[in-house]
Amino acid sequence: MRTLWSIFRDFIPLIAAFFIPPQIVGLGIALLIVGWMLYSQAKTRSLKTLTIINAAYFVIATIVTLFDPNTDILTYGQVTTYVILAVTTTLSLFVGELFTIQYAKETTPKAVWTHPLFTSINRRLTVIWSVSFTLSALFACLTQFAILSSVTGTVLTHIWMIPGLIANSVLPPRMQRQFAERMKAMQPQELNWSPAISDAPPAEPYHYDVIVVGSGIGGLTAAVELAALGSKVLVLEQHYLFGGACSTYTRKGGFKFEAGVESISGLGEQGPVNHLLKRHGLENAITWLKNTYEYRDGKQTKIIPNDYWKWRDQLIAEFPHERDGIEAMFTEIKACYDGMYSVFAPDRLCPRKPESMEEMTRFAEMYPEFLRWSASTWKDFLDGFVREPALRAQMSMLTGYVGDAGEETPAGTMIALMGYFLIGGFRPQGGGGELAMKLVEKLREYGGEALLSQLVQSIIVSDNQVQGVVTKKAVYYAPVVISNVDPRVTYEKLVGLDKLPLAYQEKVRRLEPSTSLLIWTAAIDCEFATNHLIHYSLPKPIHLASIDQRIEGIGIHSASALDSTLAPNGKATLHINMQTKAEASRFQAMTDVEYAAVKAEVDRVCLELLREIDPQAAESILFTEIATPRTVAHYMRTHEGSVYNSKRLEGEASPFPTFKAPIEGLYLVGAGVGYGPGIEAVVISGGDVASQLGAFFAERKRIQTA
Repeated sequence: MRTLWSIFRDFIPLIAAFFIPPQIVGLGIALLIVGWMLYSQAKTRSLKTLTIINAAYFVIATIVTLFDPNTDILTYGQVTTYVILAVTTTLSLFVGELFTIQYAKETTPKAVWTHPLFTSINRRLTVIWSVSFTLSALFACLTQFAILSSVTGTVLTHIWMIPGLIANSVLPPRMQRQFAERMKAMQPQELNWSPAISDAPPAEPYHYDVIVVGSGIGGLTAAVELAALGSKVLVLEQHYLFGGACSTYTRKGGFKFEAGVESISGLGEQGPVNHLLKRHGLENAITWLKNTYEYRDGKQTKIIPNDYWKWRDQLIAEFPHERDGIEAMFTEIKACYDGMYSVFAPDRLCPRKPESMEEMTRFAEMYPEFLRWSASTWKDFLDGFVREPALRAQMSMLTGYVGDAGEETPAGTMIALMGYFLIGGFRPQGGGGELAMKLVEKLREYGGEALLSQLVQSIIVSDNQVQGVVTKKAVYYAPVVISNVDPRVTYEKLVGLDKLPLAYQEKVRRLEPSTSLLIWTAAIDCEFATNHLIHYSLPKPIHLASIDQRIEGIGIHSASALDSTLAPNGKATLHINMQTKAEASRFQAMTDVEYAAVKAEVDRVCLELLREIDPQAAESILFTEIATPRTVAHYMRTHEGSVYNSKRLEGEASPFPTFKAPIEGLYLVGAGVGYGPGIEAVVISGGDVASQLGAFFAERKRIQTA
């Protein structure tokens, strides 16, 4: 109806011309109104076809009236009105700017203008109005020339407005509902299956409702969520520690090191990690320590304030010529972040995204900032606000948390990472492994099982249905298997490509690994100089000759500087991370001598870098260890040693890989599906799979307790 009012507004000049005597005065007023409308529309770059045609008509009518005041050019006003409307609507179908879309844009958020449904609705409405106006114009002509009686003609002229009014009220919501139903039904046929959940938990030994392969946080999240619903769950971990990258291991002398996770987001009020903990009574089970950040660019060091708006003010002081852009950028990031997290709620771990056009419109009205950048890169986002390279580099320092794309990282991903500054990034006291262990304890409390040193060799598939898994020690059976292993490894090594449809076999082969790391860890006989997470953009790139690797930046931190429980009193642990290509096979092909040479060079380079940052620590090394992509591939079981699993395929008709596999009963969770890397993202992935399965177990529980 708001669109109808917008259209009616453009008729005001016609009404003025037809009803204000004398004719020249009415036309003059109409010209003034339409001139003002043209000016307003030109300023906002929203010129309307009807306004332009009206303007042309009134200019011609005014000129004719000035030359011959006795000419009653408005005698055919009714005919003129409908002819203008018929021509306008019909013409708009061919010139690319649909008649109704011009008005719908006034009442619909810009974020939905490019949605195909928005265009489709307005195309149908424009066709309907074009037919209605054309019929009205025809009967107006027949009435004007007395072919039809005045009464009959008037009725037949105006009655065609009724279909248009009905269509404008009924068609949009109906098409929106149909669109939502089609989107739900668009799932590829091979994924259109339901899990074979039994009527009761299996009682036989080695039989389960759900088996989770790998104890990464995504897998543990799904396991805990499902066990809470009464399902019989088994988690199998190949390592001697639970948690995958979120584990903490001990070395000689009592030094504790993190396997990978250094900072955890999603602990704000709307954060999914916060929701996970609260849903299972774990909100007070872990002491969270807030990280702080330090950015080094050559010799300059910037401590990032532990307050988002103070960081803005610090950047303004550092780059005063970018003041307006910085202020606008920080405001935009906060608005985008709020929009992103508005779809989370305590009753679920995965976001509830708008499904219908109505919901999308409401979301866009409330959070236009987020939708504005949702399909952009971080470079696009920064381009909208700032230019200074040093400023952009500081704003992009966390891109390494999710890959090696730098400013080409998706803007949505970076907006989520800004949560480390808006809300905070945290580490559990005692190490990241504390989070994994609390989830394992809760799983066991719910009746689930979790076993270590259980390397899953294969997932049993028969007649395209999961049957269970085979380990070195036993065979376990379940109609549902959730793989927390890298998607390519899952399909190639655990399932076998021959079990997949041919199209999927090709997709799996095309999956590429994400980035990997060279990780240098050290125990030092003194406290480290700072407890900040340091992002160091090197003044001069380092060349690792043994692997022909160019290093332009490093991440360095001492977890024990923030958490004293991780090292003996007066001593410290240290990590230096260098991004490198995921080429585990290259390292695996090296001889022992060649591999030792790589480690020796990394050790030497990291020691030199440490001397720049903390000379005392560099002279107090007790021992060091080096991990390469080969190490990552072994312990994390990823393709080529990628730290964030295989990357999803781009440019596909449907995303791949997805949570659901083309094998009945097989699901995937983790960094390689759904929401990307990071603890918060994999919690969402585990929550998403649990929500898909949860309805089946909740129904079983309801029947059993009825």
